[in-house]
Formats: sequence, C-alpha cells, structure tokens
Amino acid sequence: MIDRKIPYVSIFGNHDDEGSLPRASQMALIETLPYSLSKAGPEDIAGVGNYFIEVLARGGSSHSALTIYLLDTHSYSPDKRKFDGYDWIKKNQIDWFKQTAQGLKKKHKEYTLIHMDVAFIHIPLPEYRDPDLYVKGEWREPPTAPIFNSRFRDALVEQGVLMVSAGQ
Repeated sequence: MIDRKIPYVSIFGNHDDEGSLPRASQMALIETLPYSLSKAGPEDIAGVGNYFIEVLARGGSSHSALTIYLLDTHSYSPDKRKFDGYDWIKKNQIDWFKQTAQGLKKKHKEYTLIHMDVAFIHIPLPEYRDPDLYVKGEWREPPTAPIFNSRFRDALVEQGVLMVSAGQ
C-alpha cells in the first residue's frame, strides 16, 4: 500500500494481543506510517482503533459520500467461565458509535447525492451465525463469533449502516 501510495485503514483482531507490543503501541506505530488513515480513537472507550473516516465525493467536493466506521473487537472473552471464546464490542463503544453516527447524519443532510455508511470489525458479530440473515459470498468456515451478544447489530441497523464486514 505504501509503495503504491494508497491510503489505508486498519483495525485490530484477536491475534494482535499475542505479541510483546500492546495495541496502543501498535496503533501509535501504524499512525506514523505513510498513507495510513488509522487512528487510535477516543481513549475513554474500550479498545484501540475505534474511529471513522469519511470518503469525499468526486470532483474536490467537501461533502462525504461514504463514512467508514472501524471498531476494535478486542480478542478473547474476559469471562471465559461464563462466555468462552471471543470478546465482544462493549457498551461504551456502541454508545460512541451511535452518538458519532447521529452527529454525522446532521452534517450529511447537506449532501444532495447518496451517502452510505459501512462498518469494519475483525471478530464477527453473533448474528453472523444466523442463516436467515443476508450473506453475500460463500461460507467457507463457520463464523467464530462471541457467545455474548452486545447487540451491536441493532445499533448498526438503527443508524442505517448498509454493510458490515468482519475478518482479516
């Protein structure tokens, strides 16, 4: 990406805690790399890397055509006895997302063309296991989503996010 001068963003996954460098230090390094649009995000909410970027419309417009939300899905469950497996998006992250999305909606009303909101996470939401929900592509392995459902999907739907992608 750097060699090709392509701007990029990043989020953390469950394996990023397995090395000797903490997430905050990893993000501090990523933020300094050329063409990186990655941000640590608010320090007062769970995780590192809860942020959004806006993609502006063509032609030098100052209006956003696309908002990309990125959230840290952490790593492994903090309560393995009760919820074995992976961690989940926390309530303060969901509150931050909803507040941010609502604030941006006011700004996006100025835009006369279509505005889209999308989200990227690493660990899938529990709803990824629901065969009745729409999926584009093929299931090549079962989703390894958290056991605990923090209801982040509800917030995504409520705020009009059109697509969420999980994985690496």
